Amino acid sequence: MDFKNLSVFNAASQNMQYLSAKQKVIAENIANANTPGYLARRIEDQRFDSALSSAVTLKTTNPKHIGLKGDNSYRVYTPNPSAALTIDGNGVILEDQMNQASKASSEYKKTITIFNKYKSLLQTANTKINA
Repeated sequence: MDFKNLSVFNAASQNMQYLSAKQKVIAENIANANTPGYLARRIEDQRFDSALSSAVTLKTTNPKHIGLKGDNSYRVYTPNPSAALTIDGNGVILEDQMNQASKASSEYKKTITIFNKYKSLLQTANTKINA
């Protein structure tokens, strides 16, 4: 069974790609924690809950309907250079970065759980139909 065209799987896949990109930016920030003058970057927030609810309710039955497929590019922001730097001369606060990494990891796990539960539900339904 091809799950790629199902909206819930599409939304989950896009969210996992977003969270991977977010983890990459956080890892870069942590890696540069001791670089003088480095300003921590952040990635534009995306709401998986709203994307998932849209995926469940929207039907693209007409080519003119708007689907969930995006270009998977995310806006990465660098704060204003005049923003306050930490005592060691950069804009990375390790505690904040670790907190963001933990939240992104939890969101990724939640997305995988939703993905697997929905997949299991469809496989069960498919087994009952084919039995």
